[in-house]
Amino acid sequence: MPAYKHQKDLVSVAFGQQPVPKGNKGLQAYKFLVEYRFFEVLNNAYPLFTQHVDAARFEEVVIAFMRYGARAPFMWKVPNEFRTFIKKQKHFSHLPYVHDLLWFEWTEVALMMKNYHPQKHASFSWKNPYTLSPSAVLKKLSYRVFEEGAYAQKGEYFLLAYYDFDKKRVFYRELAPPLYLFLKALKQGGVHNALETICRLSDETPTAVKAFFEPPLTELLSLHIIQRNPSCP
Repeated sequence: MPAYKHQKDLVSVAFGQQPVPKGNKGLQAYKFLVEYRFFEVLNNAYPLFTQHVDAARFEEVVIAFMRYGARAPFMWKVPNEFRTFIKKQKHFSHLPYVHDLLWFEWTEVALMMKNYHPQKHASFSWKNPYTLSPSAVLKKLSYRVFEEGAYAQKGEYFLLAYYDFDKKRVFYRELAPPLYLFLKALKQGGVHNALETICRLSDETPTAVKAFFEPPLTELLSLHIIQRNPSCP
């Protein structure tokens, strides 16, 4: 089993679980390359976050993460593990908005890396069963991390992140609370559940609620942010 032991030693050295043997320049170079790759991936995934933290402290946390938190077999998933590691270990707690900011930046990576099926354009109808598309994510934030210079502004912010199939990139939109609640209910139980939820909360008739939401829902369908529920006929 000498080959297996050699491979195990390589991984242990790369992740700082055992020291580099003295004078072994090959392992020193390998360790450097692995660390550099982690820094590169995390810097690319979190460019805004890394601008707001001390570089030396960031390096310390990345090394600790490599030793105790990195498990994902695919490098593109490492930033999400890093985000979880920071939250669990309470790193960078001096930044109250750190978790919202990391979510904001990671969501772009996550949506870009999904495999999407070709989307067909269709007209909106209340008769059809709709759900939130896998190309979209809803989030209630406590800090305004989607606006440069306002990260520390505390409040309730309702955000929609979505992949644009025409422009091949991720966009974010701040939503008014009624639309956020409608889409959240839509995701949980379909369009009729969403309609009933808003009617109950607003004391409005279904006709009035439909008239209010039909224009934005028509646009969201055209952007494939909502879609016909594939589990319904």
